[in-house]
Amino acid sequence: MLEEKILNIDFTQEDACAEVLPRSPLISSYHAGWDGIRLDIHQQPAYETPEHSPQQHVISVNLAHHLTKAERVLDGRFQEENIFNGHVAIIPANAHHISRWASETDFLLLSLEPAFFNQIILESIDLQGVELTPHFAAPEPFIQQIGLALKSELESDGVGSKIYIESLKTTLCIHLLKHHSIASDKVTHFSNNKGLSPRKLRQAISYIQDNLEKDLTLAEISAVVEMSMYHFSRLFKQSTGFAPHQYVMNCRIAKAKKLLAESNKTIEQISEQVGFQSQSHFTNVFRKFMGITPKVYREQVKI
Repeated sequence: MLEEKILNIDFTQEDACAEVLPRSPLISSYHAGWDGIRLDIHQQPAYETPEHSPQQHVISVNLAHHLTKAERVLDGRFQEENIFNGHVAIIPANAHHISRWASETDFLLLSLEPAFFNQIILESIDLQGVELTPHFAAPEPFIQQIGLALKSELESDGVGSKIYIESLKTTLCIHLLKHHSIASDKVTHFSNNKGLSPRKLRQAISYIQDNLEKDLTLAEISAVVEMSMYHFSRLFKQSTGFAPHQYVMNCRIAKAKKLLAESNKTIEQISEQVGFQSQSHFTNVFRKFMGITPKVYREQVKI
């Protein structure tokens, strides 16, 4: 009878948190088109959740700038927690979970599809016996950094670059495998430091250059050279010095500079031609790279 009382939470549903939290998220990536990962940003009052079991792997990152006194029951184990900013808790899919905290707090929830996590396992290690382990709230600077990067992307324009989201998602999975898996010692450390072959590197770069107007994904670029996303990302960085999403962004800015200097296209037209989904996002990224807006850059180079 007790088993029937445990709530099953599916983060592919828009109102997934409604059964376990009193307030809706302040902002969510649910409508942003992210594949395999979801981000919800919360501000919740003092509360105790009912016992629940998520269908996805869930990672909680505390955003509050004050101490939060809490208690957690995770897969049958109880622990009192003093939660500070940046503390991370990991609730694997199908784990039973209860959390209670004594004061209003801010946090983000990342929910990760097990299918994608398992795909990374298949590409990088021996699958036998591998599973994500529960983790009570504790400092995890690397996961915090990924969570904040995803939060920044979501808040910038509500969409975010697909290749950047995929890169963060893949990096998160690899970190979880290395540091929060019962088979973390089996993660492969490749000895190939030569990077991609010249032919595959040319293929990848050519595809990127020919498709800058698209919202490129890591999956489609790696498919061009017939490699897994994980292996392609590692070898591409060894070959170029840049992660794929960084290289794509560099190419977009370089092409935008050329178009601003040599064409009479509007800034909105240029932003679309180099793969930005809004002019405001293009302007923000261009300013980060160049220190000035596209409009000012055009005025300077056309003097």
